[in-house]
Amino acid sequence: MIPEPRRTYLLELLTALGPATDGLVLVGAHALGFMVARPRRTLDFDFVLDVAYLRDCSTSIRSVLAALGYSVVENARNFQFEKRIPNSLEVMRIEFMAPIESVRKDGIRVDVQEGIHGRACLGGSIVLLETDEREVVGSLPDGKPARVRIHVARPHALVLLKLLAMDDCYRNVRGPAHADHDREAAKDHVGDIVSVMGAQADFGEFRNGFVGQFGQDTALKGRTYQIIREYFGDETRPGLILYAESLMANLPSGETVRDLSSELRRALRLVSSLLLEQ
Repeated sequence: MIPEPRRTYLLELLTALGPATDGLVLVGAHALGFMVARPRRTLDFDFVLDVAYLRDCSTSIRSVLAALGYSVVENARNFQFEKRIPNSLEVMRIEFMAPIESVRKDGIRVDVQEGIHGRACLGGSIVLLETDEREVVGSLPDGKPARVRIHVARPHALVLLKLLAMDDCYRNVRGPAHADHDREAAKDHVGDIVSVMGAQADFGEFRNGFVGQFGQDTALKGRTYQIIREYFGDETRPGLILYAESLMANLPSGETVRDLSSELRRALRLVSSLLLEQ
C-alpha cells in the first residue's frame, strides 16, 4: 500500500480531480504497492493518461494541480509536476505518460489538455486496457476521511512497461550525460520485474495475461520477447547482472545476501519462463 504522507496527498489530488481520475492509470513503483509486500520506495507517481477521455473531460488537470500548489518540474515542462509536502522534507512528484500512438511531431510528447502533456509511452495503449480498480483509503490533509477508487495497471501490463523501460535505460538511449542515472534506473526496473512476478499466486494466469495483452500488435510482442531473450536468456545475460547489482544496492541495513546465486537462478527461472508462452 502507498505509505504516508504520500497517501494523504495522493488522496488530495485524486479527490480534486474528480471525474478526471477515470482517465489516469497508476503505473511505476507506486503501482507495486498493490502487488508486493515490500515495494521499492519512490517519490514519483507515474500515470498513463487516457488521452481521448481526458480531452473530453471538463476538469482541467493543470488548474487542479495549480490550485493544490504543484509547479512544473524544470526540463520536464507540462508532463512532470511536484510540490513539497507541508511539514515534511518529502516531495510529491507526478509524471504523466500517454500512448505513443498519439505522439506529436517531436516524437516525445502527447498533447492531452491545455498545459498538460504526456511523455510518449510505448505500450501505453495496452496499459489503458489492462487495469484493475483499486481503492485508496485514508485522510485528506485537513483530516477528513477519504476513499477513492483508482485504475492500477495489472501485473503483466506493469511488467511489460518495466521490460521496455529497462531496455531503454540499459542501452542509455538518452546519451552519455544520463548514463549513471539510466544504469540505476535499469537496476530498479529489473528489481521491480522480479518482485512483481515473484508475487503472483497464479503464475499460469499471469503468463496467459502477459502474452494475451499484445492482441494483434505483433511488432511490440516481438520486441518484448526479444528483450526477454537478450536480458534473461541465460545466467550470463545483462538482466541477471543488473538484478545482482539491484540486490546489493537495496539490502536493508545490517542484512546480507545469504545466497546470491540461488536468488539469481530464481529470477532467471521466473522471467525466462515467459518465453514458454510466446
